[in-house]
Order: sequence, then C-alpha cells, then structure tokens
Amino acid sequence: MSKRKKQTALLKALVLHGNMDDRLQLQERINKAERDELCAWRAFWLVSLVGVFSCCGLCYSAVLIPEFFQNSSHIIVKIFCGLGLASLISAVVFLFFWLWCRGVLNRLHEDCRRFVMAMLEPGGRSAQPKFPADAGEAPESGAKVVNVYPRAANLIALPTHQTYSELFSLRRSS
Repeated sequence: MSKRKKQTALLKALVLHGNMDDRLQLQERINKAERDELCAWRAFWLVSLVGVFSCCGLCYSAVLIPEFFQNSSHIIVKIFCGLGLASLISAVVFLFFWLWCRGVLNRLHEDCRRFVMAMLEPGGRSAQPKFPADAGEAPESGAKVVNVYPRAANLIALPTHQTYSELFSLRRSS
C-alpha cells in the first residue's frame, strides 16, 4: 500500500467519528475524487500503450514495406501515424486531467484534516460528555468551569490548555 493510500485510509477512518451529514458528504466526495483519479490514470496508460503499439507498427512497416522510404502513402502507414498522433494528444490531455484530479483529491484531504481538527476542538464536540461534573463538585485547579450546554444545569470542568489547532500549528522560527 502506498503512502498516499495509507494517508487516505487514515483520513477516512478519522472522518467516521464526525457528525453524520458532514461525514457522508466528505466520504462521497473523497470516493468520487479517488475514482476519477484512478480512471484518468488508467486512461493515460491505455492511450500511452496504444501510442507505443503504433510506434512499433510504424517500425515494422519500415522493415516490411519495401517502398516505405520512397513513398509513405500506404494505408497502413497512415493508420499508424494517425493512431500515434491521436494517442499522443490523448495522453497529454489525460495526464493533465489526472494532475487536476490529484489536486482535487489533495484539497479534499486538506478539508478532511480541517474537519478532524474542528472535531477535536473542545468547543466543537457535538456529543455531551459521558461523565459531566456535578454542580456541587469543586473543579480541579488549573481548570475552568464552563456551562457548555446552556439549557443543562450541570457544569463541566475543562482543562485550561491550548486547543489542538494551536498545539499542532507551525510557528516561524525566525
């Protein structure tokens, strides 16, 4: 398994823990982008293979047709030249389409990373904690008491540490 496939599998597994609507939308977009990228790559290799076969056909025509160098207007030579030119143009188009699909998939990976980081933020969690602190309980030192759910009477003690995005952000060294 390539490094890129491992990263995609990890992002797909992490996205599974998000809310249902966003998760389904991201999964569908990733699957479509992966399918498009694979299809473009296979099409590129297919037309490249056809181009190689047309070059081989031209080489064999040069050997097998006695008047090849004097008069190259044989129908088989025209077919091989046309096939080679068409496959060259198609290969260039499919290569650029594959690069475009790769860019789309890279942007989706970045969206998934942002989604996972937002999901890991303390305020971004949508589910209520399993063990909320009692209202009469004193919070730990170094923690602030926050009423996360305004309708609920219970208070939750959150630690006073940096958010995940602050912890993992890259700072300039200069």
